[in-house]
Amino acid sequence: MSNLVPGIHSENTFDQFLADLQERGQSANTLRAYRLDWQHFTTWFAAVNNEPITLPRLTALDVQDYVTWSKREGFKATTINRRLGVLKQFVTWAEEQGLASSDQQRRIKKTKIVKKQPLAPKGLNAPQVRKLLNELERSGSTRDRAIVALLLFTGIRVGELCALTCGNVHLSERKGSLAIRAEVAKGGKERCVPMPKKAREALQEYLLERGDLAAEALVFVGRQGPISTAGVAAMLDKYAARIGLEALTPHVLRHTFAYNYLKQNNNDLVALADILGHSDLNTTHIYTKRRLDDLQAGVEQIEFF
Repeated sequence: MSNLVPGIHSENTFDQFLADLQERGQSANTLRAYRLDWQHFTTWFAAVNNEPITLPRLTALDVQDYVTWSKREGFKATTINRRLGVLKQFVTWAEEQGLASSDQQRRIKKTKIVKKQPLAPKGLNAPQVRKLLNELERSGSTRDRAIVALLLFTGIRVGELCALTCGNVHLSERKGSLAIRAEVAKGGKERCVPMPKKAREALQEYLLERGDLAAEALVFVGRQGPISTAGVAAMLDKYAARIGLEALTPHVLRHTFAYNYLKQNNNDLVALADILGHSDLNTTHIYTKRRLDDLQAGVEQIEFF
């Protein structure tokens, strides 16, 4: 910004705008932030257009160019959107005061916000998975081992796991699957989820311990009845604390499954979407994005001397 010269709003309408907000009870800190954002924009406007800003000269193209320039300069999406919000609020106020045309206000109001570039969700790496499974082998109950195995090796949601009935479980010597009912699936998308050997073995051990159950009986129960999603989360927290993991949630295990499925199956997003129950392939595509840990590892390699 050092190469920009300050711009001046000749009619002082922005000062009037701030005064009106103050009368309505807006805090001093907010007003100060609004002024700084406005000054940032007017400085850019003066440098680009070679003239100080006046409200009649402000166009939607100016606002869009400012957003584009801000993105190119590396400003965060939250910063750009905050400044854009101030501009839109100001022009809306000016239109209400008869200081800006309705067409001018409408065009500027249509300027789109900047979408944040989503990072891929966090999953466990191989050493962390090994530590977790080892801890469960040493100190976990058959129920806890079965719960973790299903979340980790099938990718089902915790709510779907808690709602599983014995009739939803199909096991044989060489294969197995879980029937996810429409009434418990997100978006009402009924599906059949395959179970690999490790999940089948853990679930079989637990079901044998529970004994002969009716088809409508819930698979997983606690001391006081059906296990809840909060109960599963608390159980995972317990094991995470034992092995020094900062965060271990059911969704982290689902993400871990997704990453490893893609790695082992030639990035087959369509099949993964079917297993996870995604109705939109764009949702599944998040697993192809770079994770924050990967980005961190990349920047750690930067050296200048």
